[in-house]
Amino acid sequence: MNEKLERIFDLLAPGKPIRKGIDRIMEANLGALLFFCSQPEKHLKEGLIQLGFRLDSDFLPEKIYELSKMDGAIVLNSDGTQILAANAQLNPDKSIPSSETGMRHKTAEKVSIQTGDLTVAVSKRRNIVSVYYNKMKYELLPENVLFARLNQEITIAQRYRQSFMNLLDYLNIEETRGNVSLSDVVEILSKGLLTIKIVQRAEKYLLELGEIAGSAKLEYEEILRTIPKYVGAVIMDYSSENLKYQKPEDATSIFKELDFNELVDPFKIAKTLGYIDVSSEDDLEETTLTSRGYRILYSTRLPTTAVKKVVESFTNLQELMNATFEELTNVSGIGKRRAEIILGALNKKKREKEELEEETMQIMSKEKK
Repeated sequence: MNEKLERIFDLLAPGKPIRKGIDRIMEANLGALLFFCSQPEKHLKEGLIQLGFRLDSDFLPEKIYELSKMDGAIVLNSDGTQILAANAQLNPDKSIPSSETGMRHKTAEKVSIQTGDLTVAVSKRRNIVSVYYNKMKYELLPENVLFARLNQEITIAQRYRQSFMNLLDYLNIEETRGNVSLSDVVEILSKGLLTIKIVQRAEKYLLELGEIAGSAKLEYEEILRTIPKYVGAVIMDYSSENLKYQKPEDATSIFKELDFNELVDPFKIAKTLGYIDVSSEDDLEETTLTSRGYRILYSTRLPTTAVKKVVESFTNLQELMNATFEELTNVSGIGKRRAEIILGALNKKKREKEELEEETMQIMSKEKK
């Protein structure tokens, strides 16, 4: 998240004392200009601030509400814990350009540009809160709008996550059959990467809501705790080259420059994986791939360094499935206990394969009858 936004939300998130004061101002249909000043004495001396009333008073939401009834700016210290002055006139450098039209907003923007400090303009006519900080403008959204947008992003991310998990189950079956195509891989990566991208859009709403975000924050954290690992493991399994990342979630970084449109483009995903010669749907379908075994090894929760050494020793999942206890213990960093854990995961995979083959035989037998 942008450090400037973090600074803004740290002061002005719903529930914060300053936001409570601003909400009171808006409820009363008043306007206000707040200046969070880091060097008040300097700006007084240079004439940027022309005092109305000097207060040097502890901050309370009720105070800035009452002070906003007067003309002029309210000057606070940089962390908003002290009200330094009220009814102040701000005189920014006239040569500083501004994109704003109203006098209050134009002054707020220019002062922020000149000082690098945070300013807030509350519009009486439009009932909008505009925040200016070091050449950036951000409009604070009402709490109900923030919750609506946050819930919308989380709901969409949940749908994509479910689709991704369903495709992951399908990929497991196709791996058992030895029938994985590049088309399968790019489809599952598209859903997984979009899940991550969508839920990341919710971050600014969570930060702006702050402590009142509630259960939506838990869902956001759960998605980002699990899905990047699953997606990264698929990337590690099927990229054209064996990537050097230790943690699976780090592998998602190869897609960080792709936007939403590119993440629904199967050819863009395929090329990012390293399959640069793919140019048609037939190429995607006919390019068969073999897993390196990262996903099944990551599921054992062995250290990532140990997983890496096993993959490098057995090359692909099929070779790994045929590995013996002795062959596993010959791998550097794999002792008897770790070898048993790996064999347990592999035997489970073998049983799934046998069950699938038996089910297929039963279906074929019924069809013949």
